Amino acid sequence: MQNNNSSISQDMNRIFDLKGESTSFVMDYIQPVINISPRCNICKGASAINATSAGIYTTPSDKDFYLASALLSVIKDVTSTSTLTSILAFIDGVQQSILRIGGISLTPQSDVVALSFNIPIKIDRNTAITVSNSTNVANVTAQATIQGFTVETTK
Repeated sequence: MQNNNSSISQDMNRIFDLKGESTSFVMDYIQPVINISPRCNICKGASAINATSAGIYTTPSDKDFYLASALLSVIKDVTSTSTLTSILAFIDGVQQSILRIGGISLTPQSDVVALSFNIPIKIDRNTAITVSNSTNVANVTAQATIQGFTVETTK
């Protein structure tokens, strides 16, 4: 495959101090790549204790927000029963569980779950992403972190 882009050839000459035929030989094997994946510009976290919820991030009303990764951790003592810890977000108008950790009743527990999405998840505009604990007996602490990016689009 031949690459006839003269500006790239000129840059190759300048960067690698290439001469004559070397440039065309190298350019025949190098294809330019453009990174179209936006970098994460949002990194937020929150904690929830016992049977509570906490807001991690509220998506903007004028931009699309894409969730790229999430981390959820939970620590509970032996007295906690029927626990469930989740990161919740609205997708297409329905609240969904992004990550969750179920508790083992009457057992001390410490867990961490992290997930990166190869294809980021679009979260509804102007909605809250939350970390939520549910328990019949207290002594549960959860921490959550999300990373994502916003994109300006018109609706």
